[in-house]
Amino acid sequence: MANGLYQTEGIIFNSQDQGEADKVLTIYTKEFGMLKLFARGTRRSSSKLNKFLNLFTYGKFGFVSGKDSWHLIDAEDLGRFDKIYEPEFGRVSNFIKRFSPGEGEEPKLWDAFWDFTRTGDELLFYAKALSILGYLDEKEIQTHSRENLAQLISGAIASSQL
Repeated sequence: MANGLYQTEGIIFNSQDQGEADKVLTIYTKEFGMLKLFARGTRRSSSKLNKFLNLFTYGKFGFVSGKDSWHLIDAEDLGRFDKIYEPEFGRVSNFIKRFSPGEGEEPKLWDAFWDFTRTGDELLFYAKALSILGYLDEKEIQTHSRENLAQLISGAIASSQL
């Protein structure tokens, strides 16, 4: 990506402390895929951004290209998902972190994830995601019962070798 200011909506999947006052955020977005943003000074109590950078926060994020990483410059809280489907949300976010190809537009995978945020149907999310990623045939998803679907998903994950 060229230099400039970028803005996107996304969900914080991971936050790691770095140094005395910084964080490295893993944010999943529709337009940019999985982003790692360096958030300078956001652990300080005086930081205007720290209240918007909690795990599973859905927000609007502004960032710029730095020398060797993306740097967060703005954030706006649009909602939180941590209490909706607490254990399921963590498992789904780990799945996306594991299977996401990284930076790059992923509209279909994002849509499957967004459907999950509305329905909480973890099994259907996995089936859709594995179909999008090429590990399951979409026709198989539609013709199998939920029990068989769980077996198909397990087989697809095993065959992915990821």
